[in-house]
Amino acid sequence: MERPLIPKTRPRVRVPALPDSWILRQRVHDYAFLIKRWNRLARATGMTGEVFARAGEHEVLCYKTKALRHSGGIYISAGIHGDEPAATEALITWAEQNPATLAEGSFLLFPCLNPWGLINNSRYDEERRDLNRIFQQDDVEMVRNLKALIRPYRFALSLMLHEDYDGQGLYIYEVERTRPYWAEELLKTVEPIIPIEGRAIIEGRKANAGVIRRRISMKKFPMVPEAIYIHLNHSDRTFTMETPSEFALHQRVLAHIALLSECVARVDHRSTTA
Repeated sequence: MERPLIPKTRPRVRVPALPDSWILRQRVHDYAFLIKRWNRLARATGMTGEVFARAGEHEVLCYKTKALRHSGGIYISAGIHGDEPAATEALITWAEQNPATLAEGSFLLFPCLNPWGLINNSRYDEERRDLNRIFQQDDVEMVRNLKALIRPYRFALSLMLHEDYDGQGLYIYEVERTRPYWAEELLKTVEPIIPIEGRAIIEGRKANAGVIRRRISMKKFPMVPEAIYIHLNHSDRTFTMETPSEFALHQRVLAHIALLSECVARVDHRSTTA
């Protein structure tokens, strides 16, 4: 199947500024409030909310747009690490700013994969597990059920939103497969908002001006992250976006929103086949 192409020329995506009231009302570790916002948006756009797992006393939800098809859509997740709140806040804020895109487009959205971690500002879940290192397993309900849920899907694009407390700027993981690569152009979108990571080595991996790009060898991933599992089984393009969590919250949120907007603009998410 021919995949969507990047337009040769098009205007740069404009990211709406956050209103002053946003700083006063943001409750980034309030999971109930987050889901309340998602449910309100679902009613307005025709999305379907689905509880696909439970984590302790918390329901874990996904949202499917009306136009979601088995091929060619967009997968976006946030909150697998609960101490990375700009990711979950950016995803819902971007969604609230783009109701028409959600009403028309083919999206599968996971607002927060680790509710307990978000509430408790913890990287881990209630059992002290790093959920982003166990996608090779099926003994954790959230991971097992997510894998079952996405089994029929092949996405044109998958985005995982993260933060890095060691980060000195924003950086992107891009898995090598589909050309032309996007990461360098994506970083240009956020340069006016937040600095680009300058480290040459990030978590033991070579980086070049904020880009970590590599082919996947499972020998190097005995503990499988979400992005690797999704890319190997379900996605043509896969990105992990990392904002520096010691920077101001509104900067990090705006940076994620800019990346989301640019990525979505590069995919014809309305041209899908069942």
